[in-house]
Amino acid sequence: MKQFYQQTLRLMPYVFWTLVAIVSVIMLVELAPKKDGLKYLDKIQHALIFFILTVSGCLAFKQKIWAVILGLAIFGAIIEVLQATLTTTRTGDFYDWLADVAGILIGLMIISIYRQFKPKPLQ
Repeated sequence: MKQFYQQTLRLMPYVFWTLVAIVSVIMLVELAPKKDGLKYLDKIQHALIFFILTVSGCLAFKQKIWAVILGLAIFGAIIEVLQATLTTTRTGDFYDWLADVAGILIGLMIISIYRQFKPKPLQ
């Protein structure tokens, strides 16, 4: 089991960068006009995506968590600027970026709890 866990952790940088690439493409794709749906579904999606990016980034780069956090916050801001300037069916939204940051903070809290309760290796 320990070997599987270590192999999985070795793959995390690839998982993280693959997710970043996928999010980059999805966030800049032109969309069809939205129909009425859940009022804050967009914000929930932003928070969930950045939660997943944060957890995978923190697992991938254990020694550089603050770089991951700062990088993802900047990444979220850049996405909003690019949506406002490069697309015609999307708009940049400050509140979308705040949802990104909320997802980052929730991910950071989950990682902190995980590290606090993770069993220590036997010596």
